[in-house]
Amino acid sequence: MSRDLLSRFARTANRNLLVPVSSLTHWQKSMVKKDKLQPIQRGLYFNRFRSNRVIMADVVPWLHQDAVVSLNTVLGDSGVLNNPVTVVTAIVPIDKNAPPPARLGRKTTRAGIVHFFAMPRRIVEAGKPRDRLEPTELFNHARATAEKALVDWLYLGLSPRSNRTPPPREDIDVELLDRRKLIRIAAAANLRQEMEQWLNR
Repeated sequence: MSRDLLSRFARTANRNLLVPVSSLTHWQKSMVKKDKLQPIQRGLYFNRFRSNRVIMADVVPWLHQDAVVSLNTVLGDSGVLNNPVTVVTAIVPIDKNAPPPARLGRKTTRAGIVHFFAMPRRIVEAGKPRDRLEPTELFNHARATAEKALVDWLYLGLSPRSNRTPPPREDIDVELLDRRKLIRIAAAANLRQEMEQWLNR
C-alpha cells in the first residue's frame, strides 16, 4: 500500500473532500505503532489489515512495475533449490533498442532485500503464459513457474553481460520439475541445447 493510495482511500471515505496531510500522517503513524502498516520504504507499507499474509515478494511490482519474481526465490520456494535465499530475486524486461531499466541490482528496504536482474523481453516472455507464469490467483505479484525460473537463471549464467554463474546442477532437484515444460520454455528462449547439456551433466 502506498501513501498515494491511502490518500485516495481517505478522499473516497470523506466524500471526495481533501483530507489534511496532518490527519493522514497522524493516522499512518498510529497504524504503524499498532503494526497494521509496516514501513517498507518512504511512502510504501505492508498492509497488515489484509486477512491474507503479505510477503516480501509482493513488494516487487511496487518497486518495479514490469518485474517478475523468478530465479532463486521461485526455485527455493518450490523446493527445487536446496539452498534457498532470503533475498527476493526478480527479473525486469529490457526492450529492444531501449536503455536498460533504472533501479537494477540490489534494493534494500526496511522490510527486506530485492535483487533485480535485467533480461531481454523476448527471454522474459519466452514460452506460453501457462508454462512460464504461475496462475494470477495464487500470488499478489507476477511469479515465474519453477521451470521458467531455471531457464532464466541459465540464461543469465551464460550471458556475457551478467556476472551470475550458471545454476549449480548439484543443488537443484530437477526431478521436481516438469521436464517437458522445461524444454518447451528453453526452446522458446533459444536455449534448448544449452538446457539439455546442463541437464545431462
